[in-house]
Amino acid sequence: MENLHDLSVQEIYKNIYKITLPLGGNKPGPVNAYVLTGKNITLIDTGIMNTAEILRMALSEIGITFSDIQQIIITHGHVDHFGAAKKIQTASDSHVNIAASPYDLDLIEYGLEVPITQLLKFYTSMGVPHRYHDSLSQVFSILKSISEKCTVDKYLSDGDVIKTGDYEATVISTPGHTRGSICLYLRHEGILFSGDHILEHITPNAFVMLEPGKDMPDRLSQAEYYNSIEKIEKLSPGLICPAHGKLIDDLRSTTDMYREQYRQRLNNIINLLKKGESTVYQVGRKLFPNIDTNRLPLEIYLLISEVYSHMQILERDGLVKSHAGNKKIYFSLSSET
Repeated sequence: MENLHDLSVQEIYKNIYKITLPLGGNKPGPVNAYVLTGKNITLIDTGIMNTAEILRMALSEIGITFSDIQQIIITHGHVDHFGAAKKIQTASDSHVNIAASPYDLDLIEYGLEVPITQLLKFYTSMGVPHRYHDSLSQVFSILKSISEKCTVDKYLSDGDVIKTGDYEATVISTPGHTRGSICLYLRHEGILFSGDHILEHITPNAFVMLEPGKDMPDRLSQAEYYNSIEKIEKLSPGLICPAHGKLIDDLRSTTDMYREQYRQRLNNIINLLKKGESTVYQVGRKLFPNIDTNRLPLEIYLLISEVYSHMQILERDGLVKSHAGNKKIYFSLSSET
């Protein structure tokens, strides 16, 4: 059992194990992969490509090899959740099926939802200085380098019931963090595998949902995220197994914290706009004055989604207005605010 402890392997329920894998940075922190053993050995999320060997050693402590895994379920299309999937599939002579939502297919199979040129055009419109464009491109390249492109064999849709280990899991579509985020719910056991949709220590980022050929997103990531939260609240799971951080046994206190932070963020943006019109980038740098300068390009990537997705809600509700000028979009308070 000493090795189990060293490798951060924990049996959280009968034949269900949590494996914690390293990931650089303090937030969101190490990745939790879950393995359900039994008749249909299932791995939920994989960590990045670089930690595949750590995952292999952790699995060996519970008597499993990569070739024993029958299916990998990817909760969403970020590299820390599917980066090692191809290595596992190759080691098993492609006997393992990879399952995910079709809405995150481009992220998983190609690494990006839209071309980098479209992303940089969007960041320009958000007011990000051109001097950061090269470093932003490098961020996307680095993210792609810690994963191997893999092919999704099975598409998962809301309400699908699939065999995972000795348990039956219901697929719950929870868009918001990404368009294709899913949770898996063991209904009889009251256990929810939440991916990044619900985390105990931070509020998940509702990433901007860009679409090919469109300069600006049509979808409201924050609205979709909280609609998905309400969906999970109606299930009332007894135990939530997130992809980062601690297990959660009190959903209400976690979602109450999310909603309070959400309200505070909206109010803080309004207060900043009282000083005059601003771009999303300008608001973000004031809203997050202590961001890690060593990881500035990555932090810019995160803050743009955080601020813009809230700005979308404020504009929808008539509290702010926007106008375009000099390839940038400026936001200001509406006359009714």
